[in-house]
Amino acid sequence: LQIPGRVGDSPIPGAGAYAVDGVGGAAATGDGDVMIRFMPSFFIVEQMRLGTKPYKATHKAIRRILDYYPKFQGAVVGVNSNGTYGAACANMENFMFSIGEAGKTRTESFACIANLWTATEAKSGYDCALFVVLAAR
Repeated sequence: LQIPGRVGDSPIPGAGAYAVDGVGGAAATGDGDVMIRFMPSFFIVEQMRLGTKPYKATHKAIRRILDYYPKFQGAVVGVNSNGTYGAACANMENFMFSIGEAGKTRTESFACIANLWTATEAKSGYDCALFVVLAAR
């Protein structure tokens, strides 16, 4: 429930989602006020611009938040321009996201462990389109 007049994190570039042509993109879900403070999507894309792999960039983004908010519940997913993607989540039962490849879409679901879960690196032969699937808890 959003307070009338409050701007959420979704329209703020870098908080809910962010992408840079030739680098990649990222999306986040969780507490919007925390997302606005930490700008995890922007952080992930900047890490990838510096050469960090998506799974490591997503891990770093979640860790930055957990350092200040250990009970934060949320998730991030990032994909670079080569189609390599990664995801990390904290303090949730599981996290779902979808990957689109060559006209096909598949959904991946991962169980988060207390405080942190990080996906292993995945590599596609195709450019991946990034979709975040928000499941009702």
